[in-house]
Amino acid sequence: MPKSPGGALLQGFTIERHSSVPIYRQLDASLRRLILDGSLTPGQKLPSTRELAQELGISRITVKNVYEQIIAEGYAKAKTGAGTFVAEGLDTEAFPQIRTPRRKNRPSGIEISDRALTIAASKSVARYGETAPFRPGVPALDQFPVKLWNKYLAEAMARDARRGLSYGQVNGNAALREAITRHLADARGMKVDAERVIITSGAQQAFVLIAFVLLNQGDTVWYENPGHIAGRDVMQIMGANVAPVPVDAEGLDLDQAIARHPKPALIFTTPSHQQPLGTTMSLGRRLALLNYAQDNNAWIIEDDYDSEFRYRGRPLPALSALDSGRRVFYVGTFSKSMFAAMRLGYVVVPSEYADTFATARNLLGQNSSAVVEEAMAGFIEDGRFTEHIRKMRRLYRTRRDALFEALNQHCAQWLEPQRTDAGMHMVAWLKGGIDDQAAHQGLLDAGIDSLPISVYCIEPIGRAALVLGFSGVDERIIPRLVKRLADVLRTLAVAGHDEPGCTR
Repeated sequence: MPKSPGGALLQGFTIERHSSVPIYRQLDASLRRLILDGSLTPGQKLPSTRELAQELGISRITVKNVYEQIIAEGYAKAKTGAGTFVAEGLDTEAFPQIRTPRRKNRPSGIEISDRALTIAASKSVARYGETAPFRPGVPALDQFPVKLWNKYLAEAMARDARRGLSYGQVNGNAALREAITRHLADARGMKVDAERVIITSGAQQAFVLIAFVLLNQGDTVWYENPGHIAGRDVMQIMGANVAPVPVDAEGLDLDQAIARHPKPALIFTTPSHQQPLGTTMSLGRRLALLNYAQDNNAWIIEDDYDSEFRYRGRPLPALSALDSGRRVFYVGTFSKSMFAAMRLGYVVVPSEYADTFATARNLLGQNSSAVVEEAMAGFIEDGRFTEHIRKMRRLYRTRRDALFEALNQHCAQWLEPQRTDAGMHMVAWLKGGIDDQAAHQGLLDAGIDSLPISVYCIEPIGRAALVLGFSGVDERIIPRLVKRLADVLRTLAVAGHDEPGCTR
């Protein structure tokens, strides 16, 4: 158990000087309470008598007397030259117990907001926790160049520790923003000025900022169905009318959206690699979408979450690269290309919105680390980022092929995998009436992760599927895992789970 060298901080520990209870009794009772309720753990060091007396503004003699008393009664133990420690093996049942009032789920008469209820219903926390094989969106963390990355972190700290240990710049590190513009020009065909780039703590903060700045209560947002989970939930939390738009072979179905829904304030799309279906939006559909947004004063969010990983041919330029009317907010992230814990992404905004977004970023208090920003700037500038992408592209192609072949070999009776030319996951359509939610849970119980396509849906799409990530799974163990997956699906098929998928 971790110990504090200087002793426990005892935060929230106060002395009531105007109380009728003497100070030494207040101190004695508080220490006993903290020990008995587990706040102070066995073996934990207490602050020295000098430190505690100074912090509380009381006599050191008073503290010494109280310490001697709790030592005499067995609550604590003194170690010569080391200090005073909470006693080990303390049998709290031998002491008077401190009763704590039962808490109700919600205090009587107090209601949480409608927004909080919407937050509580969100499914976006599915990405947290331990990572099991086939979880979508997990990069090959076992292949990440940790030692090399640590070198850039150390250099960022040494370069200017005072600046790096502060809050950084309001719109993000200038060198990183410049590096991102050059990367976007090379990889995505975009010509972007650095002042239009706002650094965020991942793509999710970018979605929050866009919703916070652009949306009013009741605004309509056209949203791909199925589509990105956390982005959808943010729009709903902000009070928007999130309208589902089907996805066809060319991407977001613009004709269906126009026919079914009011004019949008915002359109959310993943044109390079549709999340989760994997469709690439056609050039004709891209141009039509941009023209519609321009003619109807609508904004577009382009979520380019894993465009770095293309396995056949060159990708179409980003939607934003075709955007002469500046209607697109382009969102990128390093969570997929590097690792999620770095909490680093960016959004490219129209120049007239740059100051507003920078201020909103600061106001919402979700800023990324200035040290990590500086390190990432160097990582890109030195060519290490491009080198890493190329290596991962080769590896992910191998892992994609291994998963596709294993699914066809072992699961053809229950799954129809859809081959993908890009990204880090594939969709596998379920057969035989197996419910995707039941399949997802059954696989979790067997140590295999996935996501049911139903959690991506606002309204049913009529088919059930699992979304399986391949990028984070060693190709050598994929066949063995797929055999286990097949066993789970076989059991579910026999049990007769015949509810249609995407019904929730």
